[in-house]
Amino acid sequence: MRRLSRNQRFASFLMTVVPVVIFLLLARGTSEAIDLILSHAFPARHVQHRLMLEPFKKELEEKSKGRIKVTIHPGGALAPAPAHYENVVAGAFDIGWTLQGYTPGRFPLSAIVEMPFLWSSAQEATRVFWQLFEEVPTLQNEYRDVKVLATWTHDLGQLYTTSKPVRTLEDLRGLKIRAPGPVQTTMLRALGAVPLNMPAGEMYDALERGVVDGLVTGLSAIKGYRLEQLVKHATLAKFYVATMIVAMNQQSYKKLSGEDRALLDSLTGRRMAMLGAKNYDDEADDGLEALKKVKASIYPLTAGETERWKQATNQMSKDWIKEMESKGLPGRQVYDKMLSLIGKR
Repeated sequence: MRRLSRNQRFASFLMTVVPVVIFLLLARGTSEAIDLILSHAFPARHVQHRLMLEPFKKELEEKSKGRIKVTIHPGGALAPAPAHYENVVAGAFDIGWTLQGYTPGRFPLSAIVEMPFLWSSAQEATRVFWQLFEEVPTLQNEYRDVKVLATWTHDLGQLYTTSKPVRTLEDLRGLKIRAPGPVQTTMLRALGAVPLNMPAGEMYDALERGVVDGLVTGLSAIKGYRLEQLVKHATLAKFYVATMIVAMNQQSYKKLSGEDRALLDSLTGRRMAMLGAKNYDDEADDGLEALKKVKASIYPLTAGETERWKQATNQMSKDWIKEMESKGLPGRQVYDKMLSLIGKR
């Protein structure tokens, strides 16, 4: 057999290999975009769906030049609210938005910011919470199973009832009140109420059917869940905030290219957290107006009565520190750091 010359071998190499390389490059350029599935249990009319998640989807798709697409499934279409975090961990969907309180016991250190009578706004609470998250490794470890895109708090939780106005501790005693998570359950019990833990999506039906006499949630939830149709009385104070999270499955994050991970990081983190907090504070004003429009009675708790409520719940943080320390977690350190960031120590 005649041996090929060096030039002929090189030409044969080019004819064999180059078309394959060109094909792979073209295939890469025309490959389908990565479609990220984002799920949450809140209604599509919710302020965060409209003003945070939809703009995030649009910006990520545009800035990735179509390499990434995001499909949002609201209203618990893919999973009930309490199952969202575990579904993200398992990879049932790529991204989930939920409350930490819907997974009791999973985020023990994070719960400290939900203690009552600490905050003046969602933005203040979120600024402190995000700094705690960035600076306390043990707190970060609570989220080791996911990529945290953002974590923030809702606006100040208030108390609403359907028939009986609440102006004193005595008025609250014995009332069945919906609570969003374990910290609020403890708070309501300390105040003499009978707490019933349930996610936000169940609030309207529970009020309408008389399962509960009232509920605690942020004013931002009034319009989103049409609660102004049922709520007759609102008692206002700096009761609490609740933490929430947009979490991403670790493998879903890793499958993105380095460029796209950097893009995603630039659109999330503190930027998304503070936007979520601002949206809640702004929506709280609209919720208050909605209650005024239907002529619900709105009662700001007096300073003297507020002090009574504070005293009734004062043991909560002490018990929390003791519980954390018994589990080998730095409860005192996190609590003291939080107070220093608020400016109360």
